[in-house]
Amino acid sequence: AVGATIGGVAARRVRMTGMPQLVAVLNGFGGAASLLVGWENFHSNPGSALFVRAAVMVAILIGGVAFSGSLVAYGKLSGRMPGRPLAFRGQLSVNILLVLAFMICSTIMLASPGTGLAYALFLAAIVAALVLGVSGAIPIGGADMPVVIALLNSFSGLAACAAGFIILNKVLIVAGALVGASGLI
Repeated sequence: AVGATIGGVAARRVRMTGMPQLVAVLNGFGGAASLLVGWENFHSNPGSALFVRAAVMVAILIGGVAFSGSLVAYGKLSGRMPGRPLAFRGQLSVNILLVLAFMICSTIMLASPGTGLAYALFLAAIVAALVLGVSGAIPIGGADMPVVIALLNSFSGLAACAAGFIILNKVLIVAGALVGASGLI
């Protein structure tokens, strides 16, 4: 009820020209929600089945990228960040290293979830996903942000689908897959 009230008030107050920014923020919150579902499941049930732990890592990766990337999209569209592409030397290499770091942390954590190192690796994977979202969105110019928002919307749906597998909710799995597919199309 609180979330619906906040969303309803925000949707009524936003100008039509500000709708892309609102959509970006809402996409981001969807990604953050999936990330938090994964985090809660890992924290409360670290010895869950391998499939569930893998779904947790998918939700963390896609949800983290969707959240931080959507905040960048919001910032660029609202003028709080420069709308021009922001690139730095070696950016592709940094993105590849972030993906590799996430994969290494996930693989080790999935192979031995009961070790004391597992939680530190899990947190490192979250940080890598969040930084990857920022690093992936900043080189896109403001004029191309609607395309980025569509992609991040898809990511939010796919993260919700992964969260559905974590909590065994068929409606969330189907709805997330639909949103994910529509955003990609």
